[in-house]
Amino acid sequence: MHHQKAPVGDNPGFREIKQSLEAAYPALTLDHATIHGAETELRAAHGGMRVFWIFDGTGEVFLPAGYRTLEGDGAPLPADYQPEPADPAFLETLAFIDARRGTFTPGAWTSIKLILDRRQGDTFTGDIAAYLWNLEHTPRPWSSDPGVEAAVESIHASYRNQGYSVKTTGSWEPVGIGDQLVACGDQPVRVRGDFRCMSIEDRTRHHSHISTARRLPYLLDTAGGCSFDFEPYRRLPLTWHVDTPGGHGDGVNFVNSHIVNIPEELSSTHFHPPVVLGRGGVPQTEMYLVLDPEACGIDDKGRKPAILLFPDLRDLTRWEKIDLAPGDLVLIPPGVGHRGLDVFVNVLTIPGFKPHNEFYIDQHILDATDGASPHNEPGLARKNLENIADYLAPPP
Repeated sequence: MHHQKAPVGDNPGFREIKQSLEAAYPALTLDHATIHGAETELRAAHGGMRVFWIFDGTGEVFLPAGYRTLEGDGAPLPADYQPEPADPAFLETLAFIDARRGTFTPGAWTSIKLILDRRQGDTFTGDIAAYLWNLEHTPRPWSSDPGVEAAVESIHASYRNQGYSVKTTGSWEPVGIGDQLVACGDQPVRVRGDFRCMSIEDRTRHHSHISTARRLPYLLDTAGGCSFDFEPYRRLPLTWHVDTPGGHGDGVNFVNSHIVNIPEELSSTHFHPPVVLGRGGVPQTEMYLVLDPEACGIDDKGRKPAILLFPDLRDLTRWEKIDLAPGDLVLIPPGVGHRGLDVFVNVLTIPGFKPHNEFYIDQHILDATDGASPHNEPGLARKNLENIADYLAPPP
């Protein structure tokens, strides 16, 4: 599988990306859909779990009474949503942790505090998977108190049942660029409007662990990583679920979605290894689904979006800069170095942002090419490998 770029739609380039992705992940189907005006249905084409990402236009989705969602930690949900009471045992665990906040290391406390801040009375709002993912990358022990350490571990086993709000009346609600919809099994999603979306379906999944809609306005902005200064924006419609610290395999996800604004001066060149390291599962493929920043109120200051690709990590003098436009899809296979440049993008990964599976190479580019190949200031990277050759597939 080699890197490719094409606009999403009925064209040879997109069909080539579809063929490459489906050959690498036989259970998945890549597709696209266009909605024009009248009410219609989005369906799983093969009876599996099909995730749609809107990249152009606007519309509406019908959400019935009783619909449950983990949205609402960004802008408040409409008035006809009511937060579910949290499990008292879960709240007791959080109170126990909060009372012993002084036992945490500074790195661990950053994530723990963000979890605790979601409490309000007997309710708990939103999805904390991203914070547990961050905690997974924080050295242990997180706390000097073994009891607190065990309490934090217990959160991993219970958090996916917390944080929901319930819709009390059925109605149409707006959706737009960057929003995510899920159709699963024989349950369609009613939509109307004028919009285009790309989809990935896992034909082996017949139940969804994700609610029908994840809409950007209702998601917390967690700007950081590649987006922490210039027009920061980072929201996570679908991220990695960590059910146990240090867990193995690919977990419950088959794809992740992060909407992020990536300015050139703050992004770091990195790759995901083509050989699975340590924890099993399948290698991680990344895709860029390019979005229009104006749709989310982002001022691009006239910058032109692009991506840098290093197809051969043994020869960092070889690189390619590809100009991008809203609606483009870029396929980035495992083992290909890449760095976004001034791009507002839905970063899609299969099977997801696997923990401990991202390696930064700006220092290696600088050293190997005497600065001739494009790179960013190596100090921006959170870590660099001493020898990236150890993480590459054997040469053909």
